[in-house]
Amino acid sequence: MTRTAAPGVFALLLAGCASVPVPPEPPPAPPARGEVGAALLAPEGDTHRMALGRHQRFVYPTLEQPAALPAYPAELLPLRLPPVEVCVDVVVGTQGQVTAAAERADARCTMPGDVPDRAAFVAPTLAAVRAWTYWPAALCTAPDGFDGSDPCSAADATETPTPVRLSYAIRFRQHDGVPVVERGE
Repeated sequence: MTRTAAPGVFALLLAGCASVPVPPEPPPAPPARGEVGAALLAPEGDTHRMALGRHQRFVYPTLEQPAALPAYPAELLPLRLPPVEVCVDVVVGTQGQVTAAAERADARCTMPGDVPDRAAFVAPTLAAVRAWTYWPAALCTAPDGFDGSDPCSAADATETPTPVRLSYAIRFRQHDGVPVVERGE
């Protein structure tokens, strides 16, 4: 004698197999990212300083925004390095363009010993600062006999664009696996 299952049993078995939801795969971990910042450093002790008369005032250059910062070197993100600080000197010309940029030797900006490739941080830093533009520095000079408080506000004041050297510290770091590039303070 042949036994056959009731049609309802087959339907129940098939329905049970077809309705089992498959859990979704977890989303992939976000890729490591980096941010960068820059801080203006005080000039070195032996830096030549401009001597101003009572009827003169120096107007500092103003960095025009946006001023792109370098990217954290992507190939170094998986290494989770300790913070790295790169110091640079930037010469701003009379037209507001960066005319020179070089790494600055500074005790504050030493690289940790486990940084495998110093140039991976220095090269993008120099490339970024070379692209910055400024409202140029100027020397305001009021006519002789000026007795006000701001030589630049004198009616016949002259503004002479002046080249200037600025120094910056650029800090590269990672926080909770996310790279951050910022101005060192």
